[in-house]
Amino acid sequence: MKGLIIYVKENNFNAVKQILIDNQVGGITYFDIMGQGPLDREATERIVQGYKTGEKYTPEFARRTRIETIVDDTKASAIIAAIKSDNNIHGKIFTFDIAESHDL
Repeated sequence: MKGLIIYVKENNFNAVKQILIDNQVGGITYFDIMGQGPLDREATERIVQGYKTGEKYTPEFARRTRIETIVDDTKASAIIAAIKSDNNIHGKIFTFDIAESHDL
């Protein structure tokens, strides 16, 4: 078994979710997070006390989505290849081995 942790831009979540569904992944967990890394952060308008100032700034941290799932070893490589082949998805995938799991 392999664990996959996938970090993508918020607008890439549905594309990654569809790839996971197409590969018959049994369970998906996702989190809306803030992070800092090599992906571009878009400039946004500064708002002070509820008013737009017209001033643009680039935030230190950007919104991202973290997706976690556990899959068979054979599915892991197919999922990673499918995500990497979609040129619109940008982010990072971490994989790790699952030694044991227990149902509660």
